[in-house]
Amino acid sequence: MFTPEEAPRVLSEEQLEAVHEQSMVVLEDIGLDVLWEPARAIFADAGNSVDGVRVRFDREWIMDMVGKVPSTFTVQARNPERSVSIGGGSRIMMPVGGSPFASDLDRGRRRGSLEDHDSLVRLGHSADAIRCLQSATVEAVELPVATRHMDMDYSVIRNSDKPYTTYGASGVKVRDGIALAEIWAGGRRAIEETPAILVIINPNSPLVWDERMADALMAAAEANQPVVLTPFLLAGGTSPVSLAGALSIQVAEALSGAALAQAVRPGVPCMYGTFFTPLDMRTGSPAFGLPEGVLATLAGAQLARFYGMPYRGGGALASGNCVDAQAASEATTSLWATYLSASDLVLHAAGWLEGGLTASFEKFALDVELLAQFERTAMGIGFSDEELARDEIALMGPGGMYLESAHTMAHFKEWVYMSALFTTPDYNTWESTGSETLDRRANALWKEMLESWEDPGIDPAVDEALKDYIDMRKSEDPGDAEAG
Repeated sequence: MFTPEEAPRVLSEEQLEAVHEQSMVVLEDIGLDVLWEPARAIFADAGNSVDGVRVRFDREWIMDMVGKVPSTFTVQARNPERSVSIGGGSRIMMPVGGSPFASDLDRGRRRGSLEDHDSLVRLGHSADAIRCLQSATVEAVELPVATRHMDMDYSVIRNSDKPYTTYGASGVKVRDGIALAEIWAGGRRAIEETPAILVIINPNSPLVWDERMADALMAAAEANQPVVLTPFLLAGGTSPVSLAGALSIQVAEALSGAALAQAVRPGVPCMYGTFFTPLDMRTGSPAFGLPEGVLATLAGAQLARFYGMPYRGGGALASGNCVDAQAASEATTSLWATYLSASDLVLHAAGWLEGGLTASFEKFALDVELLAQFERTAMGIGFSDEELARDEIALMGPGGMYLESAHTMAHFKEWVYMSALFTTPDYNTWESTGSETLDRRANALWKEMLESWEDPGIDPAVDEALKDYIDMRKSEDPGDAEAG
């Protein structure tokens, strides 16, 4: 659809500079609270001002560190053919992640389970549009908090051979994810040479690095695993209600995180992430798929490229509570921004419902269909001699019926998109065949997708080693695995 250079620009050069300058003032004069002492020590050793937990940064040091971030990087997969290169408008789509609830038309909305997690991972593995998976696609709520991150990482490793994000809620959990990746990838050196997991890092907006996220960031950087820095900004909640004001907080948080990662290990891959949406002041809930979210995705892409960093943005984001016109419209609007911005990595591209609280099986099927349509649009218009069809136009002449043309019969499957989910019968035919609505068709489609899952297999020795590590960790006193 667009390369990064061709993507629409919603910020002028003067506006980019204004955001940059204000973010530097935030970093220098206001600073960020850094609650993890080892991170504060790194910042202090680099010459930044540390007063209690408040860190005020030297802008030249920040920009020097950001300059070390690579513009592209590769993440290996258990199946080398599925490894991905991220950057340059790569559009790596990932499913929903982090939802505490799951839902489908058969069983309704419920607390997430490992069974749901396995099924959603298998759906992601079966969907061509999904090139990277997420541990904790839905939370396995029935399992102990201190150790279930390993069960969900194992679910992804065993049920798919695509690349994935580890469950990165704390330093302890990231280090477990790294240890599991070392087992299937062939050791620490193998994952340091070519990263094996992505780690999602969310500052505690506004302007706080808490213990869990700072330690998780440092754990990822130590092992050279890509750090996806994504400030979680809610207009009127965790940021100013104005998008312009929010962008300066976004930059300050993202760049301070990138600087910390580079101070730990120069050259570690980092991504600039955008996650911004307004709060609906009538309810206090995030409102997705609205104009401000579109503008934030486009502006975030410009800022990421301004700083020379790969970009995480967009997704099939929706506030709707069921798979209805609202959810479909919100997801489509969000995906337009995703594709127009030439995003490199896209979380929550399939299955996100109820503002992310629910991983919906029907929404997953709908979003995969939308992704397929956007990918077809991104291919553009073909102009081969066969597609120009000059000879066919001459053959058919005025008044010709192309439905009976050999050219049509030869190429319609290739050149005319036919949806697996959307249908086009007339009303009477639709009514006579049961008046099936889209959510019911989506229910049937995800079941077909799940049935089509093919076990990727795993080396028995690797599988045993993964299970042994998990059993060993569960047998230990896990303490407070959330504490860093």
